[in-house]
Amino acid sequence: MKNPKATALILTVCTLAASVAIACNVPVFRYALERWPADPYELVVLHEGELTAKDLAQVKALQQADMRSKTPANFNVRTIDVSSAKDSVLLGIWNKRNSGNEPLLVTLYPRNAREVPDRVVSVHPLTGQIVQRAIDSPVRQQLVKRLLSGDSAVWVFVPCGDKVQDEAALERLTVEVKKNQQSLELPPQDELEEDELFQPENPIELRLGFSIITLDRNDPNESFFLEMLMGSESDLESLAEPMAFPVIGRGRVLYALVGKGIFRDTVAMASRFVVGPCSCQVKDQNPGFDLLLSVDWDEKLGGAAISEPAEETNKGPILIDIPTGKKK
Repeated sequence: MKNPKATALILTVCTLAASVAIACNVPVFRYALERWPADPYELVVLHEGELTAKDLAQVKALQQADMRSKTPANFNVRTIDVSSAKDSVLLGIWNKRNSGNEPLLVTLYPRNAREVPDRVVSVHPLTGQIVQRAIDSPVRQQLVKRLLSGDSAVWVFVPCGDKVQDEAALERLTVEVKKNQQSLELPPQDELEEDELFQPENPIELRLGFSIITLDRNDPNESFFLEMLMGSESDLESLAEPMAFPVIGRGRVLYALVGKGIFRDTVAMASRFVVGPCSCQVKDQNPGFDLLLSVDWDEKLGGAAISEPAEETNKGPILIDIPTGKKK
């Protein structure tokens, strides 16, 4: 018998596919890459009293990488003295700290990430090591490289540590990803170029490609990346099962597939959605949240092949409950 939560996921993605049936011919993954700006995280330095020179150096390191810098990542930096803080969440974090009055680095998901159960990604002491792990990591760099090279989606596979479970899940994912890459098709190039949103002065040759990156739970350099993924749904941190996260565009994670939820139908539905016709202006009506990534997407893309669509009446976001696919 099929997993009930995985079946619910299939129905949800089918609904999404039906909702974009009248959209333009440009595939979701390409439109997302060009026209869905990554939502900004908030990195808050909580402190009491004056920051030391060492602390200020860490704040400066963050500011040199935030959205206003020459090498922007999708986050904004704030420093808040708890004596003037009014945010109950931040005050609660400060009051629950383990010891001392050392500054804390609190990372918050983007405000547009409406599906995450808690805006707080992580809370750590403000140190050079923590700052660097928040800004970037080797696996995130590889993820960005693949998305910019034209991958339709990159699946981030997170093993649980149980060899039998991990090997079985990765094999299922690998087989199905390869199968979908071979069986799915993009619109013909001439059909794409006839689309009203396509800009002929900056042509692109789309390709259909999926790949898999494995994220080691025990790699300290990837601890922040892992925190972003695990905090995106309410029960992921408690599950001792392998997981797979499809990522598209500028680092948008659609949802998590967990354990036996990583199987033929769920992988196929995600793949079809990614290469299907885009819904253009309704990023917030699509599932998922954006990762914190250190890249200037517009500069790296070197121009857009898709024009901005005409404005439509905003009907408001559609909140979608994406299950994890775990077995009851």
